[in-house]
Amino acid sequence: MRSPVHFQSLEQELEPVAKYLTGHLLNAGCGTRDIEEFLRSHGTKEITRFDIASADPRVITGEIESMPFGDASFDSVLCNAVLEHVVDAERGIRELARVVRKGGYLVVTVPFLQPYHPSPGDFRRYTADGLAQLGRNAGLELIEMLPVHTLAQTIGWITWEHGKEAWGRIRRAAAWILIAIATRLFSRTDRRVVHNANTYQAVFRRPSSSEADIIGTSWRHQAVPAACANVPTMLVPDELRLLHHLTANVYRGEGAIIDAGCFLGGSTIALADGLRRNPRGLRGPIHSYDRFEVEEYMRGTFFPAGTETGASFRAQYENNIAPWASLVEVHAGDITQQPWNGGPIEILFIDLAKHWRVCDWITWQFFPHLIPGRSLVVQQDYLYHHWVGWLHVTMELYADCFEYVCDTEVNSVVFLNTKKVPVRERSVDSLSREERASLADRAAARFEGAKRELILAAKAHFLEMA
Repeated sequence: MRSPVHFQSLEQELEPVAKYLTGHLLNAGCGTRDIEEFLRSHGTKEITRFDIASADPRVITGEIESMPFGDASFDSVLCNAVLEHVVDAERGIRELARVVRKGGYLVVTVPFLQPYHPSPGDFRRYTADGLAQLGRNAGLELIEMLPVHTLAQTIGWITWEHGKEAWGRIRRAAAWILIAIATRLFSRTDRRVVHNANTYQAVFRRPSSSEADIIGTSWRHQAVPAACANVPTMLVPDELRLLHHLTANVYRGEGAIIDAGCFLGGSTIALADGLRRNPRGLRGPIHSYDRFEVEEYMRGTFFPAGTETGASFRAQYENNIAPWASLVEVHAGDITQQPWNGGPIEILFIDLAKHWRVCDWITWQFFPHLIPGRSLVVQQDYLYHHWVGWLHVTMELYADCFEYVCDTEVNSVVFLNTKKVPVRERSVDSLSREERASLADRAAARFEGAKRELILAAKAHFLEMA
């Protein structure tokens, strides 16, 4: 007699965590259920299926404790209801952590309150605390811990398996009917359950390389560059230190430096003065972009209150950067009318993506020219305010091509390009409301406290705005 227990589909179980399953995915312990369409609809681009045995020639077979994949081969990993059947779960999760890239996510589901179910063996159960510690022991960061299944499914399954061993035919038949009804009526996971779920679904992240490894941390302790002292700017001191450090100590001359949103020259001077101090003797140019037009909010703060909106401030900019003018190529006007054809880009500072369509244009024009493993993108408004939610969505849309490096607590976040960005693959403007919301949630999950709350507020504002 088949089991009377009704479970929701695997697609429904994975819906809350699908946003983490991006890029090239490893489905470790894939079984026979085909969920490719579901995964691709949520952002997965390529899927490698792996199991201990399979009649499907497309599935790679072997033990999860020793998988035949190179280090950091995948952008994300799904391991659903597998580790309870693995002889050495500690070794298994270390393998999962090994094959995912730095900054990549692992979704691992294991049971807590379930009866014996060999496939081919059944060795263990985990509490939420136990699963979290299993991941930490493998060097992973816990992002979310979610319950799966319902009380009716838990009790029904345990009751049925007990009855199969201990009861006669009549009692089993009566139990079958009751369990079938109950598990169909109550099949929606109760998200309030924290300690007593049937199953736990953990989202882990493999930590990115540290800031010290990628750009160093000395900039945080340096004085604000003296060259920037007398230039009006909207940048905070840490941002000026950061930009100066990047061109002075990190830049290797393998690509251009883009200063996209230079305003009165604060960012330009920080970049240019750092470049002049670069021990490799590199001399640019720095490509600086701005409309150089006074906006309403600038009057009375950066310009006299009587200044006309739309008036040009390019003359002030030119005067401010005069000592470094030989290192700078100025691009005045609407950036979306100035296609990039200057070759590889090594440092990309973005401070003018004030609308999602401008942000899309910058993505299309500049991102494909980044150098994997070398190029740095500084999103200046990422942690500034809730007005620019498209920045979070953009960086998550291309998350499999970037790795978080560091931030300046407010405003700027630095990303390392890790993989070639495709030309005009997708845009924020083309995303559905649900896709934007999911990507924003994923961005928020990377941070804690006030930073996470800011990104969630930006999500709400962007969804309302768009």
